Amino acid sequence: MRFLRGTVEQNRIRIKVGIRAFNPALSPLEAPSQHFEEFTALVDTGALRTCVTQDVVDRLGLKRRGRIEVGNVKGRDWHWTYLFHVAIWPDSDDHSISAAFGIGDEVEGIDVGDSRYYDVLLGMDILRRGALKLDLDGSFKLSFPG
Repeated sequence: MRFLRGTVEQNRIRIKVGIRAFNPALSPLEAPSQHFEEFTALVDTGALRTCVTQDVVDRLGLKRRGRIEVGNVKGRDWHWTYLFHVAIWPDSDDHSISAAFGIGDEVEGIDVGDSRYYDVLLGMDILRRGALKLDLDGSFKLSFPG
């Protein structure tokens, strides 16, 4: 099981994630070895989809796929959809440096406004592929099979 540990700060779980644009020309075996650019993600168990800011879209040159209507606490609004891959740099019990690993297939995420707190909202489309454990001491562990 690959995992990432950290501390909840100001009632937020923020982690480093890798994002790269989906490339249909790559086979599934080639895809994990491709470069991921590092961004700050806010873990959001209330988001059904992973979301990226306009800064991520611009830096990676993500291509729009379509639009969908999405509801949130502010109401309903239309958002652009994008295909991309998500990866994390897991911790290890022996404190060795480990390579990023992709979390499943490509993700169809949506755009959100830019934020000073995050570049990516890591939604349940990614989180449900693993396990998130919160402890009373303010620590967390996010783990994924593989």
